[in-house]
Amino acid sequence: MPELASPPLSASRPALARGPLLMALAALVFTAMASLVKTSRAELGAAEIIVWRSLVSVPLAGLPLVALAARGAFPRPRNHRALLARLLLGFASMVGVFTAARGLALAEQNLIDKVQPLVVAVAAPALLGADERPEPRTWIALLLGLLGCALLVLPDLRGGDLWALWALAGAVFSAGAHVALRVLGRTDHPALVVFSFQAGLVPLSLLLHLAVSGGAPALPSPALWGPLAGIGLCAFLGQTLMTRAYQLDRAAPVAAAAYTSPLWALLADLAVWHATPGWTTLVGGGVIVAAGMLVVWRR
Repeated sequence: MPELASPPLSASRPALARGPLLMALAALVFTAMASLVKTSRAELGAAEIIVWRSLVSVPLAGLPLVALAARGAFPRPRNHRALLARLLLGFASMVGVFTAARGLALAEQNLIDKVQPLVVAVAAPALLGADERPEPRTWIALLLGLLGCALLVLPDLRGGDLWALWALAGAVFSAGAHVALRVLGRTDHPALVVFSFQAGLVPLSLLLHLAVSGGAPALPSPALWGPLAGIGLCAFLGQTLMTRAYQLDRAAPVAAAAYTSPLWALLADLAVWHATPGWTTLVGGGVIVAAGMLVVWRR
């Protein structure tokens, strides 16, 4: 399979940047998944949710590969080290995020996760080269997003909050996984990247559950079958959109587009969890959405 080189970045690019736009859509899907995870965490542990999530998403992720094989174009892995790094860092991020879901409001957790684009913006040029250096407008968007996060999160955070620390760890590991995705976007087919991640999560999550509980996960109650199926579906759709986004554009603007997700988290908290936003939430949310639009909409 020929190398999947990123398209040239030029002034002729359309007004809507495809990579950040796809990441904004992925953020919407992941926000829906986070809401379902919060529902499931009332009964299941983080390791159990990852197990059932993976078992649902693996068959879905295999369908594009079957279609490619039918056309005689089955992709082969090219960058094994980046695939492994993406799997391990992504798994560590999920453990942190799913654990934090038990003790944090959806909007609060979503906004703590927004430290991730800042880490990506610093790490990507250091690891991948100067061509990944963010544009000035991207840095403005990142700083605006961080300001919005401070307005939304800091008034409600308690010193030493363990749930917040889990969420922060998940964000840092997620940043590493996103940089690995950018690397893979240059070499490996998106369908293969998504499937390898979903398939690799199955043994890792089973081992984690065995280490934590000493046995295999029990069948969840029928009331959770729908949410768990939704988590698996959202995982497949979100990973597909995100993987393609990092293939189309530099890491920093793609990661910054995830700043659009707090709006959906706030709406979910309001509609599902009946949380009432204060003025800092409304102002901070507006700043974050503006930051996301700054990278999605290109001049």
